[in-house]
Amino acid sequence: MTSISPATANAVRPRAIFLDVDGTILQDGRHIPPSAVEAIRAARARGHLVFLSTGRGTAELHGDLQAIGFDGAVTNGGAFASIGERVITATLFTPDEVARLQGYLADHGLHGYFQSYDRLFGSPELADLFAERFGAAGFPRKDFHDPAEFDPARMAKLVFVTDDADAAQRALTELAADFEVVGGTIPVAFAASGEVAPRGVHKGSAIVSLLAELGLDASDAVGIGDNWNDIEMFAAVGTAIAMGNAVDGVKALADQVTTAIDDDGLHTAFLRNGLI
Repeated sequence: MTSISPATANAVRPRAIFLDVDGTILQDGRHIPPSAVEAIRAARARGHLVFLSTGRGTAELHGDLQAIGFDGAVTNGGAFASIGERVITATLFTPDEVARLQGYLADHGLHGYFQSYDRLFGSPELADLFAERFGAAGFPRKDFHDPAEFDPARMAKLVFVTDDADAAQRALTELAADFEVVGGTIPVAFAASGEVAPRGVHKGSAIVSLLAELGLDASDAVGIGDNWNDIEMFAAVGTAIAMGNAVDGVKALADQVTTAIDDDGLHTAFLRNGLI
């Protein structure tokens, strides 16, 4: 991440802008529309603060994405919030919760990977499955770290994948009593996926902490996303914008709907709201 850019004289009202990654900045897991890069850089040049707001951990934020330039990030679905390189909030699973989730995966035949702040740890055989299926689908490969580095006290989120959509729904239902859960949020070549985080962790909670640290109100914040893990982000900001490619239920909860990611959606939203 780059450091916060100073406000310039032509920025009438500095605002904090929170951007989902997949389906908002990044199309099909690999392409960034040039108009999105232009909009982000132009907004920062005017003195606005632009943050990533993603379910990805820092290990999954590739160089082309980071090279755009951001003022910080909400990562791991809200487990971490940072301004520049400074992490201001971090919420992790307990080791007991990690053990419970590992047992759940094994008992129910689900594949999954845990995220720490900057590491990914996949279940047995998942790396080979991802290489096979992501490659066939044209997605970038996902590289996992050495299992010997796995520390249950440092895990922030679990992502699971399965070819059994019913099993995925059961998992989300059965884990919801003790964890934050959301389904189907990542582009994977499986029938279903889900994310599991510590109770109270989501993009919205991290954004509230960031705004407090920055001394900004919700009315000063804009959130743009396309999927169900963006709902709490929408509730935490004054202006919630759904991408044109968002699922219908997410669009219904937004204040605005912009055009699709491949139709200059991010640039259109920035222009409409006077951010550039």
